[in-house]
Amino acid sequence: MVIMEVTGGKSKDTSQHPAEPTSLLQAVDELETALGRVRIVGEDPSAVELKRTIKQVTDQVGDYVRPRIDSLDAPLVVVLGGSTGAGKSTIANSLLRQRVSISSAVRPTTRVPVLVCHPQDRVWFENQRVFPGLARRYGSVSQDSVAPGGNQSIQIVTDRSMTPGLALVDAPDIDSVSAANRQLAGQLMAAADMWLFVTTASRYADAVPWTALDEAAQRNITISVVLNRVPSGTEAEVREDLQRLLTERNLRPIRLHLVLEQPLDDEGFLPDGEVTELRTQLEDLANDAQERQRIAQQTLAGVLTRLAATVHEIQNDLADQEQELRTLHDTAQRYFDRARERSLQVAGDGSLLRGEILTRWQDFVGTGEFFRGVEGFIGRLRDKVGSYFSGREQSPQKVEQAIESGIHTIISREIGEAARDTERQWGQTALGRVLNAEAQDRWRSEDLDEATTQLVRNWQRDILDMIRAEGAGKRKTARLAAFGVNGVAVVLMVVVFASTAGLTGLEVGIAGGSAVVGQKLLEAIFGEEAVRRMAATARASLESRIAEVVDQFATPYLQSCEALEQGELVRAVNTANQSLIESLSRDN
Repeated sequence: MVIMEVTGGKSKDTSQHPAEPTSLLQAVDELETALGRVRIVGEDPSAVELKRTIKQVTDQVGDYVRPRIDSLDAPLVVVLGGSTGAGKSTIANSLLRQRVSISSAVRPTTRVPVLVCHPQDRVWFENQRVFPGLARRYGSVSQDSVAPGGNQSIQIVTDRSMTPGLALVDAPDIDSVSAANRQLAGQLMAAADMWLFVTTASRYADAVPWTALDEAAQRNITISVVLNRVPSGTEAEVREDLQRLLTERNLRPIRLHLVLEQPLDDEGFLPDGEVTELRTQLEDLANDAQERQRIAQQTLAGVLTRLAATVHEIQNDLADQEQELRTLHDTAQRYFDRARERSLQVAGDGSLLRGEILTRWQDFVGTGEFFRGVEGFIGRLRDKVGSYFSGREQSPQKVEQAIESGIHTIISREIGEAARDTERQWGQTALGRVLNAEAQDRWRSEDLDEATTQLVRNWQRDILDMIRAEGAGKRKTARLAAFGVNGVAVVLMVVVFASTAGLTGLEVGIAGGSAVVGQKLLEAIFGEEAVRRMAATARASLESRIAEVVDQFATPYLQSCEALEQGELVRAVNTANQSLIESLSRDN
């Protein structure tokens, strides 16, 4: 991998074919931005795992990738990692012959990670360039450093025995009993240029160390392995077995150090001879700028390659969520479309003229004895209509109330059924259950009652306004006064409803006759063409208002899905990841 080496704020070419680090950095930034906008809901295992993966990626970008691309000549960060009780802190203290990290039999011991560097390298770690989420502490470590909540900080210790160019980090246990410590250990190891992995002769074959080492293999990170507490006389056997396990997993550590099991001295250090080889390795590395850069480049390339593969997995998970959201959205849309269609159908097929509305209409026009025959009924109805022009008006209020109740019942029933069907279908998936809760927070039955009541009143107001506008002439005004604006409005509503579809037997004649006589009455007032226009306008107004109310109560469900729809973000993540892959290909 070819990367521009940054020195003193200026870049200089480190190969005959210089790459463009800004393009790689831009790809990483775009990827981080895209992932930062992703929203994952729910607490089911798949959602929790996806959140964790995204956080790991963004943490690694902030903790390691961006700082390392930006400053390839920064000190190499070597993290001492390992399982509980492996002796990491003791090894760190023994290397420096100072107590820079607390070692104890109490678990977990290392709660606050400790970074040790030469004083002249401290400037690299004082700001948020690396480990941006961790507060800085300075000076020697004390028991105060392990206060609860301390794992959100990092202790910076300077020591002149450290060679400039390399920083050593004592990390918490990767299998700590504290979840926060385990998370922090993973974060620190993900931000390392090199691992100094510590395990013991009694635990090196356990699953936990190999899970971490497998991750190192996938990232192609440089590692040295320290096998601590090796019983005297078993060195050759243990080394051979550990080397075999490493080879089987395609791990080739640059060094394999064995530390014999023996008592610590009065200061709690290992005998100096046990760590001399390890100290020499680290000093040689710190003094070799070319080797440090090679390791940094290798680790960075491995991290970016692994990161691109992980983001591809995230893309697939996001695409699956997007597909499920579309399915949930389509389900809700289908049920509420059905509610709209059924409501409009009932409003337009004559069904409303059954029952209460038909009874009140008959009472309104004085035709209670309608079983004597359709023709006789229509004749009496004509006579009764004529009486209105003589000023003997009957109140239309009960018909209006019946119409309001009929429309209210139909729309409430259809919308309620659509909501119940949607919630039942959504309740079959974890994501659907989350969306159900969000939608139900914005949906109340009393709101539906109010909305449907207001719908009819608004429609009746539309009709009254239209009748007043059409009856503006002197002759029409006189006729309206004789019959009453509300009475004419009721007649127009009945004409709108009185399609014979949906009616049977005697109801056909009654409703049909009502519509014929009502239409003749309206034509006598407004004229035939105006009546056709008014009826069409009144029907369109009713259909529009029904659609508005259905859409109003579909909206909480649809918006719950739409708030999570991330098709554009999925494409943005894909584009950013592709840019990263192309940059890697160009820079290798």
